[in-house]
Amino acid sequence: MNPSTTPENRQVNHRRRKPSKLKIFKEAYLPPILALGVVVLIVVFIMGAISNANNQKQAALDASIAESIAQQEAYEALLKQAEALMDQAEKLAAMYDYDGALAILEKFTGNRSEFANINTLWQIYTEEKNNLIVWNNLSKIPNLSFQLLIADSKRAFNDPTYKNSFNRNFVTTEEFSEILTRLYDNGYILVSLDDIAEQNGAGYAAKELLLPAGKKPLLLTQTNVNYSLYLVDSDGDMFADKNGCGFASKLVVDANGNLSCEMVDANGNTVTGAYDLVPILEDFIERHPDFSYRGARAILALTGYNGLFGYRTHGAAKEKLGEAAYAQEIADAKAVAEVLTEKGYNLACYTYANIGYGTRGLAAIQADLSSWKNEVTPILGQLDTFVFAQSSDLAVENTYSGPKFQALQEAGFHRYLGFSANGTPWATLGEDYVGMGRLLVGGENIRNHPDWFEGIFDCTELLNR
Repeated sequence: MNPSTTPENRQVNHRRRKPSKLKIFKEAYLPPILALGVVVLIVVFIMGAISNANNQKQAALDASIAESIAQQEAYEALLKQAEALMDQAEKLAAMYDYDGALAILEKFTGNRSEFANINTLWQIYTEEKNNLIVWNNLSKIPNLSFQLLIADSKRAFNDPTYKNSFNRNFVTTEEFSEILTRLYDNGYILVSLDDIAEQNGAGYAAKELLLPAGKKPLLLTQTNVNYSLYLVDSDGDMFADKNGCGFASKLVVDANGNLSCEMVDANGNTVTGAYDLVPILEDFIERHPDFSYRGARAILALTGYNGLFGYRTHGAAKEKLGEAAYAQEIADAKAVAEVLTEKGYNLACYTYANIGYGTRGLAAIQADLSSWKNEVTPILGQLDTFVFAQSSDLAVENTYSGPKFQALQEAGFHRYLGFSANGTPWATLGEDYVGMGRLLVGGENIRNHPDWFEGIFDCTELLNR
């Protein structure tokens, strides 16, 4: 028998031929597992790619949204800037300051052509500026001059001592308001002394006013803006009382920085309101900004012997009021002067003691100017405008010269407002001064010389109100 075929050997051989589990695993299971792994990897890769693509898309979307938001915020910021600049420019353009208005619009940081409103304003202001007409004839500019305004007609015109004077030389608050309306309706624009003449190397010269067609320049002056004691104080204690003559007692600055007036009414109550020229003019310009050329206001001429703006700053008041109260009066007067100057009012000297320089000697004039320098200049600062009082001018044929005039020059005054005796405006320019005539507006001239105001306002309509 062949040994290899013995039962034992056949059993051994049979065991040798039986596949191992590892071999079975490798042959039977490993390929599908590997294939599955490959599929898993492929799926993972695909999912990763999809996720990455989604993330990129989301990031791009987020970036796009953020960019849109930033662009919208930038646009809204530009729109807000444009609105603010247009508001500022409109206020300047309303007062014919087109250069200033265009300069404001130039501050816009965006593309002006992409913002229709601001671009339209630019074109309008440029066109209006180009259509302005030059006015440089000083002698044709009227200067209407008012005293303090009567706020309470009943008390003023029944005053036993001064009623005739009030009737001749003053107008009421209502009449002044009506005059402003007539001036506005007749095409007048309020200008300042700074607008009409300037000093250059050769002396004073007329400045060119650039006005719209049909508009005419005008100056306003008010004198005695010290609210003299005789008008408001009946018992001599330096305080206004109910037995005053019906005038405002002082100029004040309210909590909002606006100018107003105090007055003691017939019942003894201290009231605040538009009881004189300044607050009435402020209210009018607020409603009609085109009445004021580049923010021009009136000329306010003051004496010093009874204080300033209704505050008792004169030397005689110090002992009566006491040190602390006197110091407060000076501080309050300074505060009012600062606001007036900021708003465009031109402060002027009306002599210290309300005297006529034309009838006084040189020594008296020098003494008066010395009192002004010592008592008023420390409060108001150096002024350069002088308004002649008591219908007493130094001009001869509208020209200034001589020792009295020289005293005024040495005191620092170079702009002089005299009188238009026959109602005809006049102006003169010298090497070191500018002079103009004032047309006095009071009851007597309105009634007896209506022709003086012809073309300015209708006296008949005013009297027949």
